[in-house]
Amino acid sequence: MSTITEFSIGCSKTINLGNFQSLRIEASVTVSMEPSDDLGKASVAAQDELRQLLEQTYQAQYKLMKSLL
Repeated sequence: MSTITEFSIGCSKTINLGNFQSLRIEASVTVSMEPSDDLGKASVAAQDELRQLLEQTYQAQYKLMKSLL
């Protein structure tokens, strides 16, 4: 049986801003695992972190895009 020592999850989303303009945000999280770590718990924690990272990225980029329009 192989042991997972690292995994990555990622997500991207393209948001239509109208007027033929869009905003694309992407984020990924890489998690290093110890042999005693629970993969399920690490996966849930990584997904929570990814959601927060995506929200922060979206807020910052949307604000920037709106100031440029």
